Amino acid sequence: MSTIKSLYLVIVLAFVASFGLYAQTASPEAVKAYQAKKYDKAAELLQKEVDAHKKSGEESPALYYNLGNAYFRANELAKAILYYERALLLDPGNKDIRHNIAYASTKVEDADKIAKTENIFIQDWFESLENACSSNTWVAFGIVCFLFTIGCCFFFFFGNQVWVKKTAFYGGISGLVLVILFNLFAYLQQQDITRKNTAIVMAPSIQMVSSPDEKSKVLMNLHAGLKVRITKTDGDWYEIEIDNGSIGWIPSDKLEII
Repeated sequence: MSTIKSLYLVIVLAFVASFGLYAQTASPEAVKAYQAKKYDKAAELLQKEVDAHKKSGEESPALYYNLGNAYFRANELAKAILYYERALLLDPGNKDIRHNIAYASTKVEDADKIAKTENIFIQDWFESLENACSSNTWVAFGIVCFLFTIGCCFFFFFGNQVWVKKTAFYGGISGLVLVILFNLFAYLQQQDITRKNTAIVMAPSIQMVSSPDEKSKVLMNLHAGLKVRITKTDGDWYEIEIDNGSIGWIPSDKLEII
């Protein structure tokens, strides 16, 4: 029984910790408000910090994460998920962010009725590998592998022994493959950041319709916090696709681009 209690305590502590603040990236006032459970005030202060950073051309995954936590505690689900997703774009390997997105997404109304279409195994594997690190980390790995490849070329051309040349040859080929792969991962992640084709439903409830016209056929209702992919723009309307593959239109002012 004591083992079960200990395990339960560990799970609870891990859950609580994941919705705390990274104090080193938040102002003392925001941390104080959060610890006092004044989550609306904490969110207000953190939002000002985020806005100030954006004006100076800076983005911080830790700040986005903190703001997401404050909004989640303040029961503003859509804003919480929005900032978690923005944090994840900048730090895709962060397990705390992924955990919070997964948990917060279960709170979206009717989320369980939108079954995600299954990807093939190799696609899921490639995406999980790509998102293991940030684009900057992949670039750093690419540089290291490039220098390794240069070193292998040196030993291949100037080595005196056959085994040295063989080792350098295969090492150089492996290094070159990794350079290409790591730079591909970095490129794909930068594309995710700059493409701006995903968004969060911010309205409490909105009808997805068959065409960019309020009088067109209603396909289904979407609720605050749902993540969608934007596939087309027509005036003040977005054509969107949701996880189950359904496509429809909603007014652009009901979404916030991630």
